[in-house]
Amino acid sequence: MSSQDNLSKEATITQLFSDAERIINQGEYAKALKSIDKILNLNPNDFDALHCKVIIFLKLGKYQNALDLVMKNFSEDQLPLERVYCLYRLNKFSEGAELLRKYRTAGNNDSGLRHLEAQMAYKLEDYNASLETYYNLLQETDSKEDTYNDILTNFNAAKAALLFSGGKLKEKYAMADSVNTYELAYNYACTYLGKKDFKKVEKLLITARNICRKSLSDDDYSEEEIEQELGTINVQLAYLYQLQGRTAEAINLYQRIDMTVSAIASNNLVAAKKDIELFDSARKLKVASSNTLDTKLFRIQRRIIAMNEALLSLYMHKYTVCQDVSRRLLETYPENDDLYLILASIPYRQKKIAKAIQELQEFIKLKPNSLSINFALIQLQLLQSNPTSALEILENHLSSIKDDAEKYRPGYVGLLVWLYEKVGKPENSVQALDQAGTFWKSGVMSEESRSILKQTAAFKLKTNRYHEAAQDYEQLVKGDPLDIQALAGLVASYSQYDINLAEKYESSLPDISVQTEIDIESLEKVVPGVKKSYIKKADAKTIEKQTKTTPKKKKKRKPLLPKNYDPDVPPDPQRWIPKHERVSNVSSSETTVTSQPEQPAPTPTSKPKDVNISRFAVIESQKYVLCYDCYSIIKIAVNEIAKFS
Repeated sequence: MSSQDNLSKEATITQLFSDAERIINQGEYAKALKSIDKILNLNPNDFDALHCKVIIFLKLGKYQNALDLVMKNFSEDQLPLERVYCLYRLNKFSEGAELLRKYRTAGNNDSGLRHLEAQMAYKLEDYNASLETYYNLLQETDSKEDTYNDILTNFNAAKAALLFSGGKLKEKYAMADSVNTYELAYNYACTYLGKKDFKKVEKLLITARNICRKSLSDDDYSEEEIEQELGTINVQLAYLYQLQGRTAEAINLYQRIDMTVSAIASNNLVAAKKDIELFDSARKLKVASSNTLDTKLFRIQRRIIAMNEALLSLYMHKYTVCQDVSRRLLETYPENDDLYLILASIPYRQKKIAKAIQELQEFIKLKPNSLSINFALIQLQLLQSNPTSALEILENHLSSIKDDAEKYRPGYVGLLVWLYEKVGKPENSVQALDQAGTFWKSGVMSEESRSILKQTAAFKLKTNRYHEAAQDYEQLVKGDPLDIQALAGLVASYSQYDINLAEKYESSLPDISVQTEIDIESLEKVVPGVKKSYIKKADAKTIEKQTKTTPKKKKKRKPLLPKNYDPDVPPDPQRWIPKHERVSNVSSSETTVTSQPEQPAPTPTSKPKDVNISRFAVIESQKYVLCYDCYSIIKIAVNEIAKFS
């Protein structure tokens, strides 16, 4: 080929590049691809043309085409960012993370790659690794740069995800709130949701919604596009209302949301309605479990939606379907104890409690340390009026716990003491309380230690061990002189053996204000359920007549004695106690047991009040899905890729 032909070819290529650049700036990527193909026809090995074609494929969302082109025409050390980004968008997270490790080992610390590394870790649910990478990027980025808010947004998304997964944040990750953008306000709200600070969550979500609407309106977005963007915020706000028991408000928000957000909303709406409109719930869950959404949802979200499908089948009495779905889920999520409870709930709902107990006993062999399975088994044993077996299960479970702080939680101790009383072992109750009290007294006074100490003192007071009860109440009062309950207990203890000390502390109790003048007519007018029209005003004659009338004397009735009454036989000392509360007759109506041992347990003077499971609530509890994904996923990485020459 002559030099003149070469010059003509180079001029053509230069012109084609200019045309491609102009078309790309206009956003017409498919048209620009034709110009790039013409260049490659003239020079198949043109590096810039091949790179440009990769970028156009990325812009068109053809990630597999882009990856194939990179693999075919470039060595492994070329275009690392584009190569990893393609793997990310194709949901090949493990493969992408492995490739990133190779690049980092080779000394490649490109900022775009580090963004991808953080996001890969986020998608793989390794939130600590994601947080560490984002934290380092924040330290290296000027807060005035445009990319800073994008990093901060994703950083807070990772914080929220860590909290929801049950992890704990390091102190260095705590940063001051910033609500410059609606994405930041949203992710900060998700972080506070993980901390269960609901007031802060609602305030931030409403702020995010207002900022979102204003900023998108200023950018001339249509109302439909604005509502679509607001969908994620509204779903999270509805979920907050659902947690607070504001079900009507939650359902109203869910129904306003017109495919990831729709899936979350559909699932949460089903959970809010529970066993109402089951067929409509089945239709909504079908949308939520669509195969097209599998790659967009986290593993925990997919699991919860699938579990809700099983629970819905249970409510609809499709027991075979529920069993098949639950067993398939166990193969995918063997770590999830709730699936065992769903399986046991099938015979339970069929009124076959003995069979449910048998199945749970088989499950406990597979997972002996499972809290939920153990407590479900305890609950069913109590429903069968078998407190001895329930006590044995609880004792075995507590013996397997090595951490004393966990073992002596108020919920565990309260339930243990209650069961000891039910089986007639009060001395074991005292021993259990003493052991727990000794442990908590050894450290700094905390909420758990105060709860245990109050239980111990109340039990000692009940069993006439007044000196010991006074010592415990003294310690409580020293820790908090304003604790009225502890002061009252101390006065009650001292009054049994030292009236002077009792009077001394009695003066510290608040006065009880008694209203001496009570307007009876005013009280009658505010009685609930009584209409005002039924209340007649009394005239002067009626009032005078009422004052003059003398009350009739009531005739004394002869006492009614039971049949076969024998005056020589002493009556049953427990005759005034309801039958279901007598020691000799433990009925199923008393058998309430906690499934959340971390809550404060009741004092031994009554059955546990911190929970009230009148049905198999552990099994039938509704599951919720959170939507807390990043808004600006790989936005920076895309910008880096676009800077080709």
